[in-house]
Amino acid sequence: MNLLITNTCTRNCAFCFARSKIGQATQASHAQHMSLTQLEGIMDFLERSGDKKLRLLGGEPTLHPQLERIVKRALARGFHVHLFSNCMMPKKVADFLASLPQEQVSLLANLSVNQHDTPQQKKRVAYALAALGPRVQPGITVTSPEFDYTYLIELINHYHLRRRIRIGIAQPIVGHDNAYLLPSQYRATGRALAAMALACEAEDILIGFDCGLTLCMFSEEEFALLAQCSEGFKTVCQPVVDVGPDLQTWHCFPLSTILNLSLNNYRDRNEIVWNFQRKTAPYKSFGCMPACMHCKYLRRGQCTGGCLAHAMQSFMQPQNKKIGG
Repeated sequence: MNLLITNTCTRNCAFCFARSKIGQATQASHAQHMSLTQLEGIMDFLERSGDKKLRLLGGEPTLHPQLERIVKRALARGFHVHLFSNCMMPKKVADFLASLPQEQVSLLANLSVNQHDTPQQKKRVAYALAALGPRVQPGITVTSPEFDYTYLIELINHYHLRRRIRIGIAQPIVGHDNAYLLPSQYRATGRALAAMALACEAEDILIGFDCGLTLCMFSEEEFALLAQCSEGFKTVCQPVVDVGPDLQTWHCFPLSTILNLSLNNYRDRNEIVWNFQRKTAPYKSFGCMPACMHCKYLRRGQCTGGCLAHAMQSFMQPQNKKIGG
């Protein structure tokens, strides 16, 4: 379960998966932060769910004014703290996180290229990577089949980051206009990802995959290559369960505008997951492209048909009705 502890961010990425929840939050007057009291309640909720990992995101979670207190309290309660960050964090925060035991705090750093980053912002990222080193796993969000990954290898080698790269593909947010990878581009992207896996393996780096990919992105030969040169590939589309500062939860960010439930109405994560699965089940047979309707891999459950947002967006247009409750 991911906790959006603040809706402030230092970036405005065109593909941003949290765009529907951040809005104008880059302005201080629109800032929302999850309180320490709320987080204590969520930690109780996670313990009832059998989960001892506190996964913090935003926005940019390191901008939360009480981050240090949150992390210390979570560690005192025996949680592992995992942050999703762009590493554009204040020096004080980087120093604090670096002072903690590596086995208790980890980061997934979205290091996708952004041409609008200022020299000062780039300096902050460099400082954080140097300070945090092997507790950082780099990640990238792919928006086009023509993407660069060589700089990630350079960053891993220079800053001694974890020798793993998490790869996500940009997905549509139902009801919002964000940049995302078109299903017609999936096959070309699959070829590029296979080439990336081979290049990374030569540097003793493994790549891993986020949700929403399809089997048809790869050829049989590319699957064989991924088996040797990656953490393996499995098509996944299931409820993540994200929680916002107002304790509203949603299936995942691509469905965040249409599937919302209140955390206060449920005892544990399993109850929320069951409700989301029940609401999305009618859409799971459609897949992200017309060919999915006749695909044996989707029918047999070997492929999820990509991100549900593609199918749901086609049904929701033009009115984008809300189906959560």
